[in-house]
Amino acid sequence: MASTWSRTVGAWALGAGLMACAGAPVAPQREEAARAGDGWVQVWSDEFNGTSVDASNWIINTNVHVNDEQQQYTTSPDNVSVSDGTLKLTARLQSNNGYPFTSGRLESVGKREFRHGRVEARIKLPVGPGLWPAFWMLGADIAKTGWPACGELDIMENVGYGDWISVALHGQGYSGNTPINGRFHPSTPVSDWHEYRVESSPTDIQWFIDGALVKTTTRAEVEQHGAWAFDKPLFIILNFAVGGTYPSGVNGAKEPYFGVPQATADLLRQGPQTMEVDWVRVSQRR
Repeated sequence: MASTWSRTVGAWALGAGLMACAGAPVAPQREEAARAGDGWVQVWSDEFNGTSVDASNWIINTNVHVNDEQQQYTTSPDNVSVSDGTLKLTARLQSNNGYPFTSGRLESVGKREFRHGRVEARIKLPVGPGLWPAFWMLGADIAKTGWPACGELDIMENVGYGDWISVALHGQGYSGNTPINGRFHPSTPVSDWHEYRVESSPTDIQWFIDGALVKTTTRAEVEQHGAWAFDKPLFIILNFAVGGTYPSGVNGAKEPYFGVPQATADLLRQGPQTMEVDWVRVSQRR
């Protein structure tokens, strides 16, 4: 991709809820964890089989305003809900706190943080240029080190186009318009269910779509640009932004909202758009 823009952290005032990695809880291994023939053991998952967000796994963060994004995150069930076996993050054309859109954002910070391993989710995305759903991770020491030194691992981002998603790494010396990125095409539109996965180790990071390897970045490649920032616990983020720097950089829209062209504003006026997540799972080698 021409550019991948990070979510800078001007609004990362999460207080005590944001724990440095030294004090981060370790997710316990479940007795029923699946043991694969290749040595991977599932250590945690959220299957979203309940009727609300599991507070032992996630916080709903409403205090993020970065990248000129156009949404206000809320805790409202209109924006964040669990039903029929899936998590639903829903964007609406709805004024709130001076922003034209509302949406939802979950973070596992302080609750579920993982050092290396396999992190994957089954996700179905809406389509409309300027919609910006994402599945990604940040270093749990962000309160201490700041961004980008904490490290950012983007497992899947989409800015509203039906035929591609992007991936990226951000760290000190390779942040913002990072050189470590890629654009990949699932076998069917992103509006279908797809499994997005990352596998990280001390030597490399690999990205997969529906089980197929699409990109490998080695530690040596990263260290050509700056410090490797991925040998520590990271937490998981699922969010649905609307507009902002990255979408605008792709679709060129400045009006009617930054990064949101008229056609997508009309789409949201006709009805809400939803990022749907079937499950999130984490495995580690044993």
